[in-house]
Amino acid sequence: MVLFELSKHYSNNLITFSNMTTLNADRLAIYVDNSSDIYLITESLFNSLAKKIRKGLVPSVEHLANCSSMKKLIGMAAKMVWENDHAKVTSQERKEVALNHAQYIIDCAEYIAADNN
Repeated sequence: MVLFELSKHYSNNLITFSNMTTLNADRLAIYVDNSSDIYLITESLFNSLAKKIRKGLVPSVEHLANCSSMKKLIGMAAKMVWENDHAKVTSQERKEVALNHAQYIIDCAEYIAADNN
């Protein structure tokens, strides 16, 4: 139920491709948004972050973008880009997508935290 509400609420907040600087960043964002393995990691991140928000933590986009889970998630997506599109993703593109995805995770976590209060 919560997943459906989140997708309905945040369907307009997914990464917009016009904001990305390169085609590889667009490809990376597509894999981040649409892979079920990556979504499981994302879901665990926004659920654990929602618990911390309820306790009074103010999340930082930069901190979340540089955490080990996010690096693993972006690495998985970069590997998919390489395997499926035969394109190498640069570190700048990884950072750009990580920051956008971190903002999405924080938005979802804030929504969950507010919904459960």
